[in-house]
Amino acid sequence: MTVSRRSMLKMAAGASMMPWAPGLNVAFAADTEGQRNILVYIFLRFGMDGLMLLGPADSGDYQAKRGAIGLQTTGINRGRNIGALDGVPMFLHPDAEQLRLMFNAKQVAFIHAAGNPTALRSHFEVQEMVDKGAVDGEILSNTGWLTRHLNSRTGPASEFLATADSLIGTTPLRGTAGIVPTTELEALQYYLDNERSDLMRVLNKGNTPSELSVRKTLQMADVVKSKLAALPRTENPNYTYGSVSQALQPLARALKLNIGLEVATVDVGGWDHHDNIRNNFSNSIEELSNAIFAFTDDLGPELMKRVTIVAQTEFGRRVEQNANMGTDHGAASVMIAAGAGITGGKIYGQWPGLKDKDLDGGDLVVTTDSRQVIAEVLTKRMGQEKTANVFPQLAYKPLGLVTV
Repeated sequence: MTVSRRSMLKMAAGASMMPWAPGLNVAFAADTEGQRNILVYIFLRFGMDGLMLLGPADSGDYQAKRGAIGLQTTGINRGRNIGALDGVPMFLHPDAEQLRLMFNAKQVAFIHAAGNPTALRSHFEVQEMVDKGAVDGEILSNTGWLTRHLNSRTGPASEFLATADSLIGTTPLRGTAGIVPTTELEALQYYLDNERSDLMRVLNKGNTPSELSVRKTLQMADVVKSKLAALPRTENPNYTYGSVSQALQPLARALKLNIGLEVATVDVGGWDHHDNIRNNFSNSIEELSNAIFAFTDDLGPELMKRVTIVAQTEFGRRVEQNANMGTDHGAASVMIAAGAGITGGKIYGQWPGLKDKDLDGGDLVVTTDSRQVIAEVLTKRMGQEKTANVFPQLAYKPLGLVTV
């Protein structure tokens, strides 16, 4: 029986099914010393309310529909005016302070009225569409859009193409060959310690494909272990104990190893704010804002020259508040883009308006297909030569968000 390197890694690291980190998937490139660009994709599951993050707080239409829950221009829920979209002033949530500072430093951009142009309002149906890169009228692929990118992008083929946590059933990495549930990097030192490594080498001295594969796996594991041992154990004080920080902190550590990590996806739940949205959203957006800042600060300026961050949700929320001081499932939301190649300090997209005649059955209209943002990042930063490889039916229209 031929034993592939991926199978060997699975036997070595898969002895424990604990994930790398909660909500974290990673894909490895072949060249462990490579300097390829890196995409960190953050998915905000269960419908992040874009109008709570960034809204026209001084608009009469906004205030009439949002009532007591919406952003204000004065008082405790006072939004911070960061610019305008199509002449409409936009105010950022006060608890997204670190994002505001990064925006002012031109490190962050927002894309408003973005999302999946679908009539569906079911979390799981729309999540699957987003993960697979499809919209209404398109057949759902068996693979995720990141899988299609990894399989078609330019550059060397991967040795250990992907490792996933298996906590989320449908992800953009669905269908990636060789996904291996793995432990955190530190556990590699245990599962492939010197005694086990020596035994595997003794049992695989020959030149058959399987024996060569095993030895190559051990060589790559040695690279990871040696770099891990040399990595300082300093902790960045900006991280919190929140879920986003706890996912991004080990990812930052992995990126610092320079082992060829090319793509990472992080899932963040808890955005289904049907009630008490002012308090619940404040907690969620403060954690996201602080964690993104901590992550970029942890990586430092040199590594951040290669790291681009994109955050999106499956859909936004209805414009009008519900009876429980929350918002129900809607359409458009806000995407966040940060890091390398992003022309920050700007709000992108087209503003559809909040008058009754402008809405999609009570929802903010999607004016920017979220796939356009992703396609621009993949094309300009990640070596993707044909957007049709990833989104076959998308007519690519870059927003001017990304520089090469």
